[in-house]
Amino acid sequence: MTIPGYDAWRLQGPPEEPEPVMVPCECCHGLGFLGFCDDDVDCPVCGGFGEVEAEPEEPDGDYEYERRRDAVMDRG
Repeated sequence: MTIPGYDAWRLQGPPEEPEPVMVPCECCHGLGFLGFCDDDVDCPVCGGFGEVEAEPEEPDGDYEYERRRDAVMDRG
């Protein structure tokens, strides 16, 4: 018995990790450096890149309530 596409699925590598979502740094406003008088210093938060990884959103109370309610409904 042969399953269509099985060999291609079996030979593919592990799934690639998605690129992280980047947002402009709040400390340097996306510039990558902080200006003090005549000196420009790399931003300590973003390391001079001007972007930082976005923080994942936390689920709110309604989401948690609905998730628990749905779990009870699925059990019973």
